[in-house]
Amino acid sequence: MPDALALYDALRANADAAYAAWRNPERPRIDVAIDQSSISNGALRTRAAIERVVAGRNAAVDLGRVHGYGIQWLHPLVQVTFPDGATVLYGPVTPADAEAIVDEASGRWGAAESLRIGTVTGARDGVPSLRDHPFFALEPRERRLLRNLGLTDPESLEHYIARDGYRASARMLGRHSTEDQIRTVMNDAGLTGRGGANFPTGVKWNFLFGAAGEDHYLVCNADEGDPGAWVNRVVMEGDPHLLIEGMLIGAFGTRSKQGYIYLRDEYPLAIARMEQAIAQAEAAGLLGEDILGTGLTFRLRVIRGAGAYVCGEETGLLSSIQDSRGMPRVKPPFPAQRGVFDKPSNVNNVESYANAPLILLHGSDWYRQYGTERATGTKIFSFSGDIARVGFMELPFGVPLAKVLEVCGGMVGGELKAIQSGGPLGSLLPPQSLPKLILQGDSFSPWDAIMGGGGIVFCNDQTSVLVLAEMFAAFVEEESCGRCTTCHGGNQRQTEILRRIIDGRGRREDEPNLKLIDRTLQFSNCVHGQFSPKITRNLLQHFHADYEAALRGEDPSLTMAGLYRVVVTNQYDPALAEAVAICPVAAFRGPAGNRSVDDAACIRCGACIDVAPKAVGKQAKARTVALN
Repeated sequence: MPDALALYDALRANADAAYAAWRNPERPRIDVAIDQSSISNGALRTRAAIERVVAGRNAAVDLGRVHGYGIQWLHPLVQVTFPDGATVLYGPVTPADAEAIVDEASGRWGAAESLRIGTVTGARDGVPSLRDHPFFALEPRERRLLRNLGLTDPESLEHYIARDGYRASARMLGRHSTEDQIRTVMNDAGLTGRGGANFPTGVKWNFLFGAAGEDHYLVCNADEGDPGAWVNRVVMEGDPHLLIEGMLIGAFGTRSKQGYIYLRDEYPLAIARMEQAIAQAEAAGLLGEDILGTGLTFRLRVIRGAGAYVCGEETGLLSSIQDSRGMPRVKPPFPAQRGVFDKPSNVNNVESYANAPLILLHGSDWYRQYGTERATGTKIFSFSGDIARVGFMELPFGVPLAKVLEVCGGMVGGELKAIQSGGPLGSLLPPQSLPKLILQGDSFSPWDAIMGGGGIVFCNDQTSVLVLAEMFAAFVEEESCGRCTTCHGGNQRQTEILRRIIDGRGRREDEPNLKLIDRTLQFSNCVHGQFSPKITRNLLQHFHADYEAALRGEDPSLTMAGLYRVVVTNQYDPALAEAVAICPVAAFRGPAGNRSVDDAACIRCGACIDVAPKAVGKQAKARTVALN
């Protein structure tokens, strides 16, 4: 047997034993889902409360961790694995529920019945399978990229190996595959970039393989910065070795000896788990020097980005890695010729690399079982906004977006007003697009829109689309690197016009001026400038009636600051005194019983409405500046 396979089999034997003991523990184990979303919803407090109860009772249970399953509207999540291997998921579990969870795990079945969601593995009478939850109705019965979530400790190399991790790499090295074979199977599978560009991954690897010189660099773009998108974070926090193995396969196929994972500093848990996983892989001989005894070298390092959105553009990212200012470069030359440190480089998204081990292990035909002819396989999507069920799913390309909204429980707080996809450089789509959209990039094109990297936000009619457009315009202005005046100055003017309209001072010439700015921005040096007017363009294309209404001084949502005033609606509500006290600019006038709000002083922060919603409210006001 080749040495690489023998070494892997030894690792696998130890991993199988460790994982079997974890899956069928001698006594019940309580695992708290620890990921950034769950932490934001109080998971650490829940875990601490459970630890206190267990310690106080000296309960015969163990404690552990997993990654959340995707149902993020139910965080914090806790699962209990019983000695027979059955795992039951509970949520949302607050610190007040700690005793009930420990009771249920300790043998008092039914103590946490109201918190039960479903079984992750095994069966329990009266408890449905989690896979039968309506939220997962569109997912394949067996996940691919997310297959280990909830079923492994994300910080355990042994768990990853026991579930076929690094098997594809061992076979690649042990059976003496060629670089051409690796790139060919990626092309045959139809794997494309998952960051939004959809460029064929195998073709991109071909460019780097054929580049001059021996110093080739492999780079992972994990600088996920779109609001409403957290699909890359899920992979890095939930299954970090999957990304590492994918990059190892890419390194072999491109003759690269050094790799970088560019990860934004706003993802501290992802950074910690990726760095830990790299250290584990190096210690096991799966990364670094002489990988699995084959003489192959591939070193991997996490680079922490400082949060500049423009570094999501690949050449800006490469500049940042080499400690230059994070500014996109003018192309050509392309990264495959001159990338990081002026050496040939390849940049792919997290999901692009993460798919590689699965394709190599199961084959291109297996990969093509899901998706469409033009977009093969599955992709992770995150769904958020004004919907009942916020979370993420792994879906085949081609799924109708209208069905996604159904399994997300539909809209809350109002009717569907807009669909935001692709982040600040993406799109703002109208409700009438919903029946025609499928999760495939070219489906968005007729609406002058892009699907982007996987974040879809559903917006209700309680916020003006002009407010949304101004928020994104301000963001892309702030995040411009400043290299070209076209982008920096053009986005300043775009933001100024939108803000003036929101302030109730719109002009008839604003629309042609916004279109002029749009045309001018197409001459920017990089995609940041070229795509920055896209949401404003969609505003004028798909929401022109709302735009015209704003010029007339009408805003049914009462969210455009210049088109409403804050008024006292109940002088005798006891909460009114708190509203007066909390006002940051002291805009309330008059004594108790005769309060009013000075409209000129009011900054419309909404704090008074939050604390006294029955005493203070919004009132539309007529336009005070005539249209030119």
